[in-house]
Amino acid sequence: MTKKYLGLLCLVAVVTAVFSLFPELAMAQNYGGSGFESRVNSLTNSLITVILPAVSILGLIYAAILAATGDEGAKRRMVLVVIASMVGFLAPMIIRWFQSAAGG
Repeated sequence: MTKKYLGLLCLVAVVTAVFSLFPELAMAQNYGGSGFESRVNSLTNSLITVILPAVSILGLIYAAILAATGDEGAKRRMVLVVIASMVGFLAPMIIRWFQSAAGG
């Protein structure tokens, strides 16, 4: 490692340590706030309620078309799509479980 990169690495480590130990210096509490949280919740809800079901249905249709054309890997793909869809539809409950386990 050259001295230039070593100095840069040390600078990044010091800045990260300072901002980690003193978050008020990073102004972590001043920006975002409830606006950021509401945007994240809105994005999460739209992902779970709109995008995930659409992608699941498209995945099942794709696997069904592959099965109809005689692709030997179609059954495996269908199983994977169904498992991924189940995990996706259970995501809100999993998230709530993690939040309650973390005390939030």
